[in-house]
Amino acid sequence: MKSCLQRITSILLEEFFCDLSKAFDCVNHRILLSKLEHYGIRGTFGALIKSYLTERYQRVSIRDKSNTINYSNWELVRHGIPQGSILGPLLFLLYIKDLRTVTAKNAKFVLLVDDTSFIITNPSPTEFVDKLNKIFADVNEWFRNNLLSLNLDKTTCLQFRRTVKNLIQT
Repeated sequence: MKSCLQRITSILLEEFFCDLSKAFDCVNHRILLSKLEHYGIRGTFGALIKSYLTERYQRVSIRDKSNTINYSNWELVRHGIPQGSILGPLLFLLYIKDLRTVTAKNAKFVLLVDDTSFIITNPSPTEFVDKLNKIFADVNEWFRNNLLSLNLDKTTCLQFRRTVKNLIQT
């Protein structure tokens, strides 16, 4: 006669929701254009994207209490992706696409424009913390290398614990 024993395993799962400080405004044109070329965006289309990003000027207008509009001087835009366009989110996703390669086997990344998150799982609490610290350090280094800043005040995490019962036949 076979008997069944239960083995209870607890699986830790944590998802980090990263908030990037002024994500679209901080995109470095040189880095973005290099990544686009790496992804095969060259030639006429590459030149078109380059002209879309570079040699852009902007100024600020402020309406005062007497309804007079005051303008700042025109300034060259040195970095950033134009917001409010269809291309903006796509270019940002291409800018951060290689983030998932930083810790490919240790975490699952979810890239939704500037709302980036990563998911970590491990049944061992000690290994989980070690893995978490390594991934967080790798992600932070990637952000620094790509001239983006992680806003730690708005970055948050959710931890889930799932208990799995395995039946062991003896």
